[in-house]
Amino acid sequence: MRYRADELYYEPVTVLGYKGIFTNDRIISETIPEGFYQYEVRHDDECLGIPCEVAKRVIVNFWGTLLTRKKLIKTEMNGCQVIGENEWIESGKRSYPLWECIEKGGLEHI
Repeated sequence: MRYRADELYYEPVTVLGYKGIFTNDRIISETIPEGFYQYEVRHDDECLGIPCEVAKRVIVNFWGTLLTRKKLIKTEMNGCQVIGENEWIESGKRSYPLWECIEKGGLEHI
């Protein structure tokens, strides 16, 4: 099932050096506000909840959806990109509704 982007809460993350916001849900693409790029995240085959790949679309081992303000160039070019052990960093901060991420200047405040 996919949900509207504005109905979900997002956790701040840094992925492959890019700031982004992450939710464990699938998002209806048409509901993503202008200026955000949507990627899906795959978790490990052992189901330990370890993110291992960012892709334009994930079918198997879907872990969640990543929104960024900048395009992930290698992901755009190749359709997917492996995430190394230290390339997924969770902020440890609370989750935010999408409107709050937009209202407070994008991803800079999180």
